[in-house]
Amino acid sequence: MTQAEVLGASLDTVDLSRLSRLYALEDYLFEVVSQRFRHDQTLSPYDFFAIVTWKSNRAKTKIRDGLAEAGKSPSALMREVSEARSAEDKVEVLLHVWGIGLAMASAILTVCYPEEFTVLDYRAWRTLQQASVEGLPARYPMSAGEYLQYCQVCRLLAAQAGLSLRNLDRALWAKSWEDDLLALVEEE
Repeated sequence: MTQAEVLGASLDTVDLSRLSRLYALEDYLFEVVSQRFRHDQTLSPYDFFAIVTWKSNRAKTKIRDGLAEAGKSPSALMREVSEARSAEDKVEVLLHVWGIGLAMASAILTVCYPEEFTVLDYRAWRTLQQASVEGLPARYPMSAGEYLQYCQVCRLLAAQAGLSLRNLDRALWAKSWEDDLLALVEEE
């Protein structure tokens, strides 16, 4: 049996290698998509929706419909984001699309601007709140301004910890996850 017969007509070694990299979607987003955005100042629909499915797979249809209702493609939307003058304007451009809330906007911005933005996630937020970290908004961020305040606190904490913003987010999420797991196994 030849290699072509084993792999079949629609698969080849190059495609399989590419697909295996997609399995680690977060790595793909931060190693490939982030670089492409920096270079192109926009995202392809494929890359845009890869971010959406990474943050919340169930939101992809609503966001696709929101883009259609706004008469925008993902590429056009992301060009607007890259042209926005301020961080708050970048957030607001995304929030004007039905289906994109603050958490989703944060994920998109985090991939595109990983040194400036971080993912807004209830686990990370809860970890910071339980640790009584100073400077957090009084409540879970519900506006662009509150989200940017959250990002500022995270940037300062990341610098103090000697971590990238992305690794701080991972650590905060993992702390919450671990606390939940420990509570579960202690109930046994």
